[in-house]
Amino acid sequence: MDKRTTLKIDKIFQETNDIKTFTFKYDLSARPGQFIMLTDFDGGEKPFSISNCTKEEFSITVKRIGEFTTRLFQKCVGDYVSIRGAYGSSFFVSKNKVLLVGGGYAVPTFYFFTKVLLEAGADITLINGARTRVEHVFADRFNELGIKVINTTDDGSFGEKGTSVAVAQQIMVKEEFDFLYASGPEMMMKALQEVVGEIDYEFLFERYMKCAIGICGNCTMDPTGLRLCVEGPVLPKSKVEQLIEFGKYHRDASGKRMKF
Repeated sequence: MDKRTTLKIDKIFQETNDIKTFTFKYDLSARPGQFIMLTDFDGGEKPFSISNCTKEEFSITVKRIGEFTTRLFQKCVGDYVSIRGAYGSSFFVSKNKVLLVGGGYAVPTFYFFTKVLLEAGADITLINGARTRVEHVFADRFNELGIKVINTTDDGSFGEKGTSVAVAQQIMVKEEFDFLYASGPEMMMKALQEVVGEIDYEFLFERYMKCAIGICGNCTMDPTGLRLCVEGPVLPKSKVEQLIEFGKYHRDASGKRMKF
């Protein structure tokens, strides 16, 4: 396995009741869209997308879902974890007019990416979607970057009422974009694929990953055998269109197919 680095948690920010951002002082030298593997020394190792990265520090934004993330939420500033990475493919950096479509706790990875896009001179519109206001994250951070932000919630409790996909479909009727990026639940991205038309895109996938270096085969996708931890997690339109399992099934820790 690749080299591990033991790091002290430098900062913790409570985003919502079930979402926290953990920051570490370390030059990760990551690119937008990549991920790390993290262990808390108490059992197991999990992949986490990178929500911010500079030469001095990097951050991950985590939703409490199961046993592992519950333990992580009990950590305090000064506690130690161990990481590997960064791993995987990264987003293509466009210099043109782009649309970013995000959903839920997958949105924070766009914060890191947006800063890189701005440096390249891109004209950015971001749709930041969540089910409810209490689940909405990073709204203030994106506003501070000076891009066009459209906040949405399914129930209308914050921003525009509707899903991020529905709002994306509406805005693409009114405006033309050179490129589209998506980061969110797989079923959200599947629905988005149905309405993007001819626009080129990249999707950031989140699947169960064990090794992160393409050995175990747990994150391969049918029918191409694409290893999401190596060829992904960012996939271009040409590869996404080949995936017969996209939006239909994924795999559990044993590799068994599980329907969405």
